[in-house]
Amino acid sequence: MARKLPLRVVVALVAVLTILGVGLVLVPAMMMMSIAGVSEDDATDGTLSAACTPVSQTGNTDVALDKAQLANAQTVIETGVTLKVPSEGLVVAVATALQESTLRNLEYGDRDSLGLFQQRAGWGSVAARTDPATASRMFYTGGRGGQPGLLDVTGWQSMDVTQAAQSVQRSAFPYAYARWESLAGSLVASVVGDRALGCDQNVVGADLPDSVIGTFLRVALEQQGAPYVWGAVGPAAFDCSGLVVYSWQKAGHPLRIRTAAQMYDNSTLLEPGQEKPGDLIFSALGERGSAGHVMIVVKPGTAVEAPKTGDVVKIIHYTVDNVHMKLGRLNASAFADDRAVAA
Repeated sequence: MARKLPLRVVVALVAVLTILGVGLVLVPAMMMMSIAGVSEDDATDGTLSAACTPVSQTGNTDVALDKAQLANAQTVIETGVTLKVPSEGLVVAVATALQESTLRNLEYGDRDSLGLFQQRAGWGSVAARTDPATASRMFYTGGRGGQPGLLDVTGWQSMDVTQAAQSVQRSAFPYAYARWESLAGSLVASVVGDRALGCDQNVVGADLPDSVIGTFLRVALEQQGAPYVWGAVGPAAFDCSGLVVYSWQKAGHPLRIRTAAQMYDNSTLLEPGQEKPGDLIFSALGERGSAGHVMIVVKPGTAVEAPKTGDVVKIIHYTVDNVHMKLGRLNASAFADDRAVAA
């Protein structure tokens, strides 16, 4: 049996983002080793094979995850595992550290904030806050001054990443955590699973179509973390159909319609399992056969949406029962140039 390697080189992520004028596309270029499941016999040169080229979209900061950052991510995750924190809590912790420090063990911060989670002095000593394992434990279990950790927050398991992280961090920028969810999820899957980062098909945005549909989806995914505002069509905020309109416009195919109901009326309905990336999911179906909400299929089972007031653009997982939700593909009549875009 091949001996597992300790964590060494892992992933380079090259980023270019287009939210608020800056572009980010993360391209993992190296493979994660150690408990990600790559042995000496699997990848002797440490490079990513040609078959492993997923692309993941995330927030509005250019990042390049190096060996130290990946080691910190592994510490955050493994500390949570020892505390028996479920995987959704591990994702919250990694997303929080990505937002607060880009997984850097910072010896500086706003006022007296320090470390991976930018914890204030009340949380613990300088040594505690700048030790990745101790800082991670405090994020999960709380600070020495009685600050609640994630495990102290009632109902955190039913919260989305933004709500759960904010319950611990009390950040002045509460919507920022959501944009890191897909990257955090792929890191957690690599550490607790038996997959190498770079070959993990759970990375949202992996294998997007190399076409106008792919561009449409990249634009939509890059808006993660933007707040929901009714009637908004970007670039700083969106409602559900506004996200669709904005993303198609940026992809070079403006729509002649605006609302979820109009999109429903100008779509060919699909049976579950027939959907492709770029298709739409309709919900809040009215008695007259219209729709009050729309989401975008990233890949079957995964969608991106602007959900509701008080929430942010984010990725969700879905199932369609054809009663409460319908799948549809926009017809040519929906586009200003009367040209259907094939999914």
